[in-house]
Amino acid sequence: MPSQALQNLNQRMQDIEQLLQAHTALTQFQLARRAAQRAGGELNRIAEIIGNLVNRPGRGRRTEVGALNRAAMVLLSAHLQGFVEDLHSEAANIILAGKVANIERVIENAKPRNFNPHADIIEKIFDGIGLYEIIDGIRWQKTSNSTVKRRLTAYIQIRNKIAHGAQESITKGKVNGFKDFVEHFAQNLDEAVTIKIQEYTNARPW
Repeated sequence: MPSQALQNLNQRMQDIEQLLQAHTALTQFQLARRAAQRAGGELNRIAEIIGNLVNRPGRGRRTEVGALNRAAMVLLSAHLQGFVEDLHSEAANIILAGKVANIERVIENAKPRNFNPHADIIEKIFDGIGLYEIIDGIRWQKTSNSTVKRRLTAYIQIRNKIAHGAQESITKGKVNGFKDFVEHFAQNLDEAVTIKIQEYTNARPW
């Protein structure tokens, strides 16, 4: 069974699905509107208009949905950070139970203020509760540990540029790539924390 933090993340990821669905819907609408403008009163173009509304849009850059793509990248980063914080808190309450007077204070002291979930920051906050080198073993098919860290840094840098007003060119493919990365990273981090806690307690934590 996954942690509550991972279950919460899986629910929040539905926000991204809604943005991606909005992306498709807006693209279809824009294509249909253009077809209608070209058609004028020609009945032989009505089929094209209807087709643009009911069929999924093809590949290609859609300037009208750039804001949706940028919003999705920022939201994905926020969801990843929220998951890391939730998992850190959940783990701390198990590891430190009965060992410190104020677990919440330890949790807060382990976290830098307004942090982004860079690999070194994630390592640091888990170090603060005695779970060391938590990211070093994270990898999945065709994705080495060094690639995981590199991609995480790249995605967070994109998020920071967007959050500070840069008009980054973000495609739907890049959003889907980040979404897939967040899902894989979260599952692997969840399991890494589970294993570390199990080593301390001799029992699965959740």
